[in-house]
Amino acid sequence: MTQVCVFLFYANARIHHHKVMLIDPRTGSHPAVRFDHHPPVKGEIYQLDHRSFRQDVIKEVVERTMKNIIVDNPKQDPRLLLEETLYHERLRMKKARSNWLTSPYIHQRNVNDKAFIRRVQSELKSISGTEDSKRLVKSYIHHFSTEICANFEPEVYNFATRAAPWAFSWLLNAASVNRILPWGMSESLQTRLRVVGHVDHLQKLSKKGTILLVPTHLSNIDSLLIGYVIHLMMLPPFAYGAGLNLFTNPLLSFCLSRLGAYTVDRQKNSTVYKTALKNYSTTLLKRGIHSIFFPAGGRVRSGAIESHLKLGLLGTALEAQLERLKENHPNPNIYIVPMVMNYHFVFEASSLIEDYLAASGKHRYMPADQPEDFFLANMIKFFWKLFSTRSELWVRVGQPMDVFGNFVDEEGRSMGPNGTTIDPKSWLTSNGELVAIPQRDREYTKMLGEKISQRYHAENVALSSHLVAFSFFQALRRQYPSLDLFRFLRLSDSQRIVQQERFYVEAERCYHMIRKAADQGQLHLSDALRCGDVKIWVEDGLRQLGLFHDAKVVKASSGVFTTEDMNLLYYYRNRLTGYGFGKLDEASQKHNFYGETDEKGFLV
Repeated sequence: MTQVCVFLFYANARIHHHKVMLIDPRTGSHPAVRFDHHPPVKGEIYQLDHRSFRQDVIKEVVERTMKNIIVDNPKQDPRLLLEETLYHERLRMKKARSNWLTSPYIHQRNVNDKAFIRRVQSELKSISGTEDSKRLVKSYIHHFSTEICANFEPEVYNFATRAAPWAFSWLLNAASVNRILPWGMSESLQTRLRVVGHVDHLQKLSKKGTILLVPTHLSNIDSLLIGYVIHLMMLPPFAYGAGLNLFTNPLLSFCLSRLGAYTVDRQKNSTVYKTALKNYSTTLLKRGIHSIFFPAGGRVRSGAIESHLKLGLLGTALEAQLERLKENHPNPNIYIVPMVMNYHFVFEASSLIEDYLAASGKHRYMPADQPEDFFLANMIKFFWKLFSTRSELWVRVGQPMDVFGNFVDEEGRSMGPNGTTIDPKSWLTSNGELVAIPQRDREYTKMLGEKISQRYHAENVALSSHLVAFSFFQALRRQYPSLDLFRFLRLSDSQRIVQQERFYVEAERCYHMIRKAADQGQLHLSDALRCGDVKIWVEDGLRQLGLFHDAKVVKASSGVFTTEDMNLLYYYRNRLTGYGFGKLDEASQKHNFYGETDEKGFLV
């Protein structure tokens, strides 16, 4: 035991000596700032450690939700609302499958839900008055709000921020037995994790208002990585919504339930639950707690940059800012910060693209036999591959915006298209008063959603693996131009071959397209793609592409290129869609194609 303690202490000291490198957004390669690992920065979220504060939050969520669905809707029959909620809950419980062995956390939630449903059904049979029905509605809101509400334990967070650098660095050195030993460790997370973009801007704004971080969502590891990146950027911990599926993993469940994650159960469709969830987000932002949520609502199935965002939770930022302005808060503004995540391989890619193709193709798509699942063993395998193969993770912090989608400067002032300063207060004022106007505010939120989608594409970092997949896919399409997507994906092994000369011609053409787009500010290039030598970046892309998967996404052999998995090829190729690159007719590439498909069903 003593030797283990010495090992951990020595390793921890070595790792904390390393510095974390953040990349200059202007050049994309030269370090702008270097940070030592540091003690956790405290923030408003630390209040969630106090029982009285959590109770106040829950109380406010209950009052807000009652106002939204009962007080502001006098024609709403509370008994019908209860019956609708019970109906949705009974349907959900029929589909719920959990046990203590697979998921103690979710199993206990289901047990509590079943007991609560029985009690409400029993009481509903014996009441007749409106006031009693309202009381039951309120109890249901309290039930939902309590299970949504996050918990935060500073001791767990402090341990996690000290343990994570050691764990990541140990994995980074796992390719060599000598480097696993503490005295042999030579690599830190900075050799893999590339944090680029408007980092300084974000740091300054975090002291001038409340941050709502809205990342893209590729994988279940996003939440883990974002939490660590926030710590590296010397920001306080953020509250964030975590899908209930993440709590099936015992390790993740333990961490998430203690690190400010509030649960989002996407199977709960009742008006009461959805309203309580939105009000919880509003309450946190109103109280100045920096937050994260994924506006796509879940992991993107196609592999493309998100284009169609869910605006429900996004609208809570505007509502919170309006209330902070009414209260004359000294720092009332909510700042929206897009963040784009990019990996050379995604461990759920097979199951995600299966879901996308099955939903879009319906009867035309033939599903595979064994999609990947999110098990702890797969997660360990993912990180092992990531670190032992010297792969990179790219995190790009986008340009901050206000709740209307206008850019903000480093002083937190909203800037119009012509560079003039905008007063957000005037945009929320009617007849001289700050007031919520539902129709107006929905339009503002719609504008914000469109701007976030645009910024996702503009802040995207094209990787060599993405471009190799895209180039091979396009070369193969040119050989079969008449096939639609689903016939194309069913090509036989002998048909999935592209001659080396033809591939390199297509790779050069695709490279010039994205290079031109990068010069115009439509996206960014990774370090490997700044090299103009096609053979160099193709070699890097082939090495990185889909390393986690057993099937080779693209492989070169005997003067030809081929693929062992058409679905995975489509998934990784899709990361460069949304710009019109996928059009075989290049004349139409000057338009935006966010989330669009062509006449044959291919994302463009």
